[in-house]
Amino acid sequence: MNDKQFTRNLQSVGQSCFVKYFDDFASSTMPREDVIEKLKSETNYTEKSCISRTGHARSIIAAGLAAKALRKVMSSDSAMVSEETRERANELLKRYNT
Repeated sequence: MNDKQFTRNLQSVGQSCFVKYFDDFASSTMPREDVIEKLKSETNYTEKSCISRTGHARSIIAAGLAAKALRKVMSSDSAMVSEETRERANELLKRYNT
């Protein structure tokens, strides 16, 4: 995955969504359908959006770019990314890198 594809995938997931549901996206034991259902039940996203977000998030993780994505969220100056989300990304990165 090149940088352009990475950026597009992360935008498709949404930085806050990527962080909030990171453990579910990264889980090798949670089936794709269960992640999609969880997103649908906990958000206002459409089913199509949940499918897309799950696919893009899992492709970032499968490509070995989870740490890069978490660092990008931590350094984001977007108003859509809260300080709480940045802190959670930092916690995940610390856990992910150990």
